[in-house]
Amino acid sequence: MTMPTHPQTAEALDATIRTMEQHPDLDPDAAARLAVHGDANWQMPYGDTTDSMLYEAVVDAIAHDHAPHLDADERLLAQELSPADGLRAARSASTRVHTYR
Repeated sequence: MTMPTHPQTAEALDATIRTMEQHPDLDPDAAARLAVHGDANWQMPYGDTTDSMLYEAVVDAIAHDHAPHLDADERLLAQELSPADGLRAARSASTRVHTYR
């Protein structure tokens, strides 16, 4: 899996971390939706859009950091992380994304 290195992805990861810190009850998936789209209940559009790809990259980065051996189910994993685990994974993913950019 290619690690997201686009500056927008790093900024969205940072925004997701801030969102999780401000709303400690949100899981990583909901926090990413709120940070990227301003709506924790946002639903992915059918076609790929810039925003949907950004959201996917953020959630992939969090899930990949938590379980790098997974590929196809990484986004599902991010939805299952506890908020505390998700925040730790998001912080680690953010460090990695900032390092490789």
